[in-house]
Amino acid sequence: MRRLALAAFILAFAACALAPEHAQAKRIFVPRQHKRLQAAIDAASSGDTIWVAAGTYYGPFVIKKPLVLFGDGGSGKTILDGRDSVRVLHIEGVVGGAIYGFRIQNGKAPGGGGLYCLRDSLFIVGSCEIRSNWEAGLAAWKCGLLQLVDSEISGNKGSGVTASDSKLRIYKVTFRDNHGPSGGGISLVSSEALMQGCFFEANRADDGTGGGILAESSSLVRLMNCTFRENSAAAGGGAVAARDSSDLKIHNGFFAANHSSTGGAVLTDVSSLEILSSIFSKNRATAAGAAVQILGRRTAGVNPFLGSNTFYRNGVEDEGSAVFASEVSPEIVRNIFVIDSTLKNVAVLAVKGVPRYECNLIHPLDGRRPTASANTIIGDPVFCDAEKGDFHVRDLSPALLTPCGKLGAMGKGCTSFRPLPSQ
Repeated sequence: MRRLALAAFILAFAACALAPEHAQAKRIFVPRQHKRLQAAIDAASSGDTIWVAAGTYYGPFVIKKPLVLFGDGGSGKTILDGRDSVRVLHIEGVVGGAIYGFRIQNGKAPGGGGLYCLRDSLFIVGSCEIRSNWEAGLAAWKCGLLQLVDSEISGNKGSGVTASDSKLRIYKVTFRDNHGPSGGGISLVSSEALMQGCFFEANRADDGTGGGILAESSSLVRLMNCTFRENSAAAGGGAVAARDSSDLKIHNGFFAANHSSTGGAVLTDVSSLEILSSIFSKNRATAAGAAVQILGRRTAGVNPFLGSNTFYRNGVEDEGSAVFASEVSPEIVRNIFVIDSTLKNVAVLAVKGVPRYECNLIHPLDGRRPTASANTIIGDPVFCDAEKGDFHVRDLSPALLTPCGKLGAMGKGCTSFRPLPSQ
């Protein structure tokens, strides 16, 4: 039912984008009417839908008109293959169109072996698997708007997705085991990206920054309800890196077991940053920032903001902190910090800057007792079950009883006592 509903949405969206100019749109069937998929594409008129039966179809394929490609057998049975020698699908100059229900694999070409979208807008990729392509699973250049929905992008070399001067909307997409020099999952250059409900796992930036996502000179990068697990980068930002005046906002994120030399989960360099209601658990760095590392800021007078987050047992091998800042004064308010049992780890460390540090709860696991103050609360937050990923707090947690309101990413989730029935 979910697949059918999404198919209906994509077809309706594409139809709306194409109407009323192409009111006589028709359906074309492969291989019943055309044995070759490219022959069907060539024969189709703008606004037509091409229904492709289950099977493997060998590229290259080129689309230069607004069409909808529908894989009748779904991505498990309807396959577009590049035989490790050609680009699978080239899409150029298409205003309004979609591809739904295909596996796109084994493409090989500079600038996008799986899909290459050039000067496109209102194009949707839905319920597809894009895997085992080189160079990049999907590449976009000067796309007005490219939407990725309910898909999986995995095992691609040269990044899962690369975008330059483009706009992306990404909803419920999994990025897994993609590798690239930088930006293993996604590499953005001068682009905009809105992502919601996405999952990044085991992506790797082999030589640079941003194991899950790298944003360079990108004015709008928004991550909502996204999970980053076990991503890594050689040079910083195991999960996410933002550089060169990018604008990064993260809401309700979950970062676990990501690692890098610095900025184990998130690294920003001369960029703007806002992180709200997010959880950082057991991220690692060689030095400096185990969870978040902030170097400079994008706009004078506008400081990074970290509010209502939970930092749990993030650690560095050398000296460092959960949050490290240099030449900037971030606002760090209403967070929970549980610090690993080593004197080399602290909650916040700043160089050439004075953070606004207010109403944070600190719980060192090595028995140290930092001095409590109006700005710092010392004590066990009493999570429901942090080791199993439940970062709600119990009803008597000090994180719920502060003058400045609830601290951390999660509210009350369990009780401290269970009443027993009377005899």
